[in-house]
Amino acid sequence: MNGNLLIANPMLNDGYFNRSVVHISQYSEEGIVGFILNFKTQFKLRDVRPQVKMGNFPIYDGGPVARNQLFFLHTLGEKVSNSLQVKEDLFFGGDFYELLHIIDHENITEQQVRFFAGYSGWDVEQLEDEIKKKSWYVNSVTPKNILSTNADLIWGEELAKQKTGLKIFSEIGYDPSAN
Repeated sequence: MNGNLLIANPMLNDGYFNRSVVHISQYSEEGIVGFILNFKTQFKLRDVRPQVKMGNFPIYDGGPVARNQLFFLHTLGEKVSNSLQVKEDLFFGGDFYELLHIIDHENITEQQVRFFAGYSGWDVEQLEDEIKKKSWYVNSVTPKNILSTNADLIWGEELAKQKTGLKIFSEIGYDPSAN
């Protein structure tokens, strides 16, 4: 399950996770940590770290847990010490100050690092139960595509991989009565 995507069922009326796509970045018996890939906030890295000269990176709403903390996924591997490998070329966390230095001194793009305020978390049994109840679809994904996905389109694109006909839900909009 580590490195997979959770795609919210169109009928999920959770309030927080409606139309979300969550990347599972850490899956163990102690619990599951994931980040919502398609909820971009109005904030940039420079809003929380003004000293970062190249801080024009968007911050995404990673989930309802620890929303006052900044987390990150990246493709920089060993360049950022203490990173945890999620799958192949995708890494979670590491030395934040080292990353900030790399951002300011190398040509790092949004396709190499994504920042999240907060995370999504579950107990293993809790998530497995939600999947059995069809609240979530599970898709495998190529790690290098995670950071280059279009936040506005990913839910519909991933939903379409489940069953033909589901993509139409992404075209309806949040309020069907407004169509």
